[in-house]
Amino acid sequence: LSNALRTCSKHLGYVDKSSALRMFLHICTTYILTFAFRNIILNGVLSKNPQIKKIEFLSTSTHSVEAGAFEGLPDITTIEISGTNVTSLPVGVFKDLHNLQKLVLKSNKIHNLENGLFDDLKKLQELHLHMNEISSIEEGTFDNLEKLSLLHLGKNNLISVSTSLFSKLKGLTIFRLYGNQLTALPDGIFDHLPDLAEIAFKLTKLSLDHNLLTELQRDLFVETPKITQLSLSHNNLTHIPTGVFGPLKKLRKLDLSSNQFSSISAEFFDGLEKLTDLNLQDNNIESIKQEDFEKLQSLSSLKLGKNKLQSLPGDVFDALPKLSKLYLNKNPWQCDCNLLSFFEWMKSNEEKIKSKPPEVCESPKNLQNQSITSLTEEQLCLTTSPTSTPLLTSTLPMTQLHTTTVSTTATTTTPTTTTQLATAQTITQVITTRLIKELP
Repeated sequence: LSNALRTCSKHLGYVDKSSALRMFLHICTTYILTFAFRNIILNGVLSKNPQIKKIEFLSTSTHSVEAGAFEGLPDITTIEISGTNVTSLPVGVFKDLHNLQKLVLKSNKIHNLENGLFDDLKKLQELHLHMNEISSIEEGTFDNLEKLSLLHLGKNNLISVSTSLFSKLKGLTIFRLYGNQLTALPDGIFDHLPDLAEIAFKLTKLSLDHNLLTELQRDLFVETPKITQLSLSHNNLTHIPTGVFGPLKKLRKLDLSSNQFSSISAEFFDGLEKLTDLNLQDNNIESIKQEDFEKLQSLSSLKLGKNKLQSLPGDVFDALPKLSKLYLNKNPWQCDCNLLSFFEWMKSNEEKIKSKPPEVCESPKNLQNQSITSLTEEQLCLTTSPTSTPLLTSTLPMTQLHTTTVSTTATTTTPTTTTQLATAQTITQVITTRLIKELP
């Protein structure tokens, strides 16, 4: 093995086929090596090559790593074991790796992490554990990783995490927990822990998407004022507690897409005066009012696609002076007179609407799939839909309505049909709208 390492710059080689491993060298340097081990990474297998700085074990059938596998490598800075059948790592496997800065253990089959596993990694900055099958992490597992800046636990099987599990990660800046099975976060996970305040003031990005969250604790972000990007997408949230985002004075991007919101309110966004990017697409939102956005004075990008919006008031975005990117497509737009004021806003602000494909009518049937901005006012207001009132025509039996005029001498009754009333009312509405538009 030692000879093979020393001669990798000259040719490709294999170790003796009778040994417990089979290694293919394809990068000609003794500092960066890629190994294809058959089954086991043995104790001390690389100890005679202390000059190695980086090792990768990628997409192999390896199922076991022995304690001491990396002993004798004082200068190694990066280890990656990815795409293997490894299910567990013994305490001691990373012993004495005092200069290791990056450890990538993604896309394996690891089930649990034991306390003591990372104790010697005093200089570790990045720990990638995503796309495993981790369902439990023992208390104290991360306690010695004081230099850690990135922790990636996404796409595992975590059902819960404790408040103290991350309390010693004083240098953490990026923390990813998406793609687990978390239904709730412990009360005060980021703010009521002995050493978390120092972590909290450095935390800038937080991903909690692709979990099963149904609620957020009101004080969840109390000690995290430096977060600039927060993702809560692909959960089961239906409501945001008033003030929960209040401490996030520096938040720029908030992703609430793919949840179960049916409505929003201004209280959702308390304290988010600097928010520039809000994603609410793929929810069940049916209506929005102007005041819902009144606290988002810095918002420039708003995504509302794939909701249940049928109409919007014409002034709904007046509270957003910096809005420049708006996405509204894939909503069930009802193209009738109720949409007229918002239709006019759309025509006047086409440069802000970035939806692809564009917004189209879902009803009435005769306008189905037509681009809203391609229509005219007359098409909107002289078109009927199943829920529009009034209707221009009716398939119901004609009934007689009566209007009564009272005078001092006689009472006159004039029959009027439903169709006549509907037509008159619609025409009056169109004329009134035009008069209002033409007022100085």
